[in-house]
Amino acid sequence: MQSDPRPAEAVTHVLEGLEHLDQGITIFDQNLKLVAWNARFMKVYGYPERLAFPGADFASFIEHNARLGDYGPGDVAAQVAERVATARKFLPHRFQRTRSDGSTIEVAGNPLPNGGFVTTYTDVTEITRQRARLQALIEQTMRKLTESEERLALIADEVPAGIAHIDRELTILYANKRFAQAYQKRPSEIVGRNAHDVLHPRTMEESARFFEQVRRGVQVDFEMRLELPGGRFKDVRTLLRPEKPSSGEVIGFYLVSIDVTRRKATMAALARSQKMDALGRMASGISHDFNNLLTIILGNLVHFAEELKDGALIDEFLTPSISAARRGSALTKRLLTLARREHHDPVPTEIGEAITEICRLLESSIPATVIVEQRISPDLPLALVDRGQLEMAILNLALNARDATGGEGRVTIGLSPYVLPVEEAELLRIPAGDYVRIIFADDGCGMSPEQAERIFEPFYTSKAAGSGSGLGLSMVYGFVQQSNGAIWVESAPGKGASFTILLPSVALAAAQETTPAPSEADTAEAPEAAAPETGLVLLVEDDLDVRRTIRRKIAGIGYPLVEASDAAEALGLLQQVRDIAIVVSDIDMPGPLDGIDLARLVRRGFPAVQMVLMSGQATARLGDAELAGVPFLRKPFSAEDLVGVLAPAHPSLKETT
Repeated sequence: MQSDPRPAEAVTHVLEGLEHLDQGITIFDQNLKLVAWNARFMKVYGYPERLAFPGADFASFIEHNARLGDYGPGDVAAQVAERVATARKFLPHRFQRTRSDGSTIEVAGNPLPNGGFVTTYTDVTEITRQRARLQALIEQTMRKLTESEERLALIADEVPAGIAHIDRELTILYANKRFAQAYQKRPSEIVGRNAHDVLHPRTMEESARFFEQVRRGVQVDFEMRLELPGGRFKDVRTLLRPEKPSSGEVIGFYLVSIDVTRRKATMAALARSQKMDALGRMASGISHDFNNLLTIILGNLVHFAEELKDGALIDEFLTPSISAARRGSALTKRLLTLARREHHDPVPTEIGEAITEICRLLESSIPATVIVEQRISPDLPLALVDRGQLEMAILNLALNARDATGGEGRVTIGLSPYVLPVEEAELLRIPAGDYVRIIFADDGCGMSPEQAERIFEPFYTSKAAGSGSGLGLSMVYGFVQQSNGAIWVESAPGKGASFTILLPSVALAAAQETTPAPSEADTAEAPEAAAPETGLVLLVEDDLDVRRTIRRKIAGIGYPLVEASDAAEALGLLQQVRDIAIVVSDIDMPGPLDGIDLARLVRRGFPAVQMVLMSGQATARLGDAELAGVPFLRKPFSAEDLVGVLAPAHPSLKETT
């Protein structure tokens, strides 16, 4: 009986099929004897052909690998015995082994139902290398990303703005140092918390509508005043930008807050400065006419008082009128001084010693229930200020603090050196460098933001009607501006007020000073004119009523005089009348020539004639050497003032006075 050849053919087909696999394959029986294999198995491991034959022992292949060093250093027999013992357990297994030649083989074995196991061998060397390269690339990318994030975090922490990332539910996902520090926290302490738990309730209430707009995808910019922990307030400009991923739905927003407190203070100071300039121009424009009116009023009232014999009428009517007119003249002078920065005499001053002395003077000016505390740092530089104006400024601040505290509270005056950086100097519009910083603080009623913005305006006062003129803090502001310094105030209702004043050091003032070398005209002495024994006074004044009043004064003290209504008429009289010894001329007159032009022409063409100038302005505009030594009378003036400037030019009057 012949056997069926089909099983043998099937085995042949199976073995031929194994040769077409990309993987090596082996089948070992329950005795670990080789049953089947393919050429790929031999190639993957580089086995010699003599090792593979039906019935080859599993241990022979392990020994070959061990001798090549595939299992690392160690005893070959022990390595073979260990792996044969493991194989005899016929357990499923999968692992990768990197061989001594650097190749990597993935081995996967599964037990067979009738004993033995089938194992596949895959050369994954290139895949492993690609995976290693990919892993290295990923690690490099992650390092770069981490470094980039660290750089961005460093930049975000150093920029002068608070930055935060907030989701739709107002949970803070990120905050830089400046944002967290504003709330006296570290970034780690607020990340993950809701904005309601971090920001002040008033801030959340005022910001709610802006947050709602940005959550709808709108870019929002706004300014507001924040209340921060510790009763601090800051003006901030906030920019909100929606976060939109590829889906287009807003999932959060980015917040950038910029502190504009100092900028707003600077803009307010600039506005105040512009108002002061406008006030100066206005005061200069009206002062001449106003003082002309006062000249007429005072001249007639004084003359009438001298002529009137009834003392009761004089005391009842004329004396108060004369006093009121003179107070009006003094007020005009004060206003012009404030607006036009007159009478400023800065000298190197030890501010600490000056403040100590001023505080002693304050004891009689403020109640004992107001405690004045001084905090003076050592090594203060000398400051270049007008000592008298400094005293008046501190006195005005003290009186303001007295009213703010209701006569009971604490005033702190702090002095310290301060180096003004360039960026702050640009905002304050003063030079960078060394300053003395004065912080004058009280714990009084404080001010609203609207009041703080107007506090330095002339005639502005928050006091009750009749309780203040509104010029005290304006004079403080004017003094600081004259001193080339800066001043600003920080205040809130119920939180007191803190005035910060920066006064330039002597070294800084010297560095900024640019005094040109004196010219020959500046150093030349004014020509001396011999005073005649007798002579006329030429009065030049365009206003008839004013001229009549001054004429009466001049005649009353013994001078003969002639009159002219303008400079052209005065020059004609000088050419025709040789006995004119003194010209008394108003500065502001109509026509092509004013009093200054007339004075120059008199100096050049009539050197023996003395010039006296008068004006309703605060001071004469005598800026060149040609008019050096020309006396100046500010209207309204008294007969004594007139004698003071005319007597030196008229020897005959000296004998009578």
